Amino acid sequence: MTQFDPLPRPSGSSLILVVDDEPKNIQVVGPLLLKQGHEVIAAGSGEEALAKLRSVKPDLLLLDVMMPGMTGFDLCRKLRAQFEWQDIPVIFLSAVTDKSFVMEALAAGAVDYVTKPFHGPELISRVQVHLNLQSTRRRLATTIDERNRLLEVVAHDLKNPLGAVRFAATMLQEQGDSMPRGQSALIGSIGDAADRALEIVGSLLQTRQLEETKAQMGLMAMCLREYAEEAVKSFRRHGERKRISLNLESAGTRIPVTADRRSLLCALENLISNAIKFSPQGSTVRICLLHDDKSGIFQIDDEGPGVGEEEKHLLFRKFTRLSARPTGGEISTGLGLHIVHELLEAMDGSVNYERGPRGGACFVVRLPLAG
Repeated sequence: MTQFDPLPRPSGSSLILVVDDEPKNIQVVGPLLLKQGHEVIAAGSGEEALAKLRSVKPDLLLLDVMMPGMTGFDLCRKLRAQFEWQDIPVIFLSAVTDKSFVMEALAAGAVDYVTKPFHGPELISRVQVHLNLQSTRRRLATTIDERNRLLEVVAHDLKNPLGAVRFAATMLQEQGDSMPRGQSALIGSIGDAADRALEIVGSLLQTRQLEETKAQMGLMAMCLREYAEEAVKSFRRHGERKRISLNLESAGTRIPVTADRRSLLCALENLISNAIKFSPQGSTVRICLLHDDKSGIFQIDDEGPGVGEEEKHLLFRKFTRLSARPTGGEISTGLGLHIVHELLEAMDGSVNYERGPRGGACFVVRLPLAG
């Protein structure tokens, strides 16, 4: 039999739950794990394992397949269906060698499958592999969470000084007639740079708050036309600065949809802002409100360059920068469409891209009609 040297164990002991209806099997596995410095708790059935999981969270489960009542497969599926348990690695330890059982175990969410009778050092090595991976995942999750908190703090703290710079630039621009042309142009550049920085900071904060927003959504009946008109009003002046017309057409005075007020407005504003950003000066952004038997539809198309076939699959990913560039020197963070996609999916809606009827980009939003 092939010899296995157990891998170095993670720092500190790990808590392992062994689930088997045969006490003698637990009596074999338990001492092996204890010898490696792990803590071991045992359960004789799937029901007993669930009861113990409500009071403790193990670092790993060793799980038998064939048990009376709840099978190992059933228990594994229950773990994967519960948020607080779904990250616990599960290794099946079974006398059944049928490949179909191995496939079912992996499909149920297991990370490994060891057959009995097992070789002690091999089992310990496999346990150590998955404990090490679990430890690494947790460290990465902690690092990412700390990075995100730092990013949020920095972005939030930058808003006030950037806002002060923008305000000062605006005040100086109002005195443009009384200062040399070069100074006036420089002040304009300062104002534009502050605007771009504020947009980046705003997008970063929006992304950081996205999960919280999705968790706190309050879906209710609301008028799609009303929120589309509000979003257009917010960006009409921005469009005028680029001589871009915003045309809104609606198939009815009222299109009732089920959505979250803040999330719907945020999604529509992001799409309108994006269309203006990539539209040439003097063009028209057209918004059509429609409905079918199931959905209220918000369709926006522009006369910009659109998105190439080879880049369509990247559209809704976070921080994606496509080949098309904003036409007025605006900043593109690659976050807006990702935010739109996530918010709409959380409202049981959707957003899709297609080539526009005038050659530019066309985004189609669907939201469920309110009953």
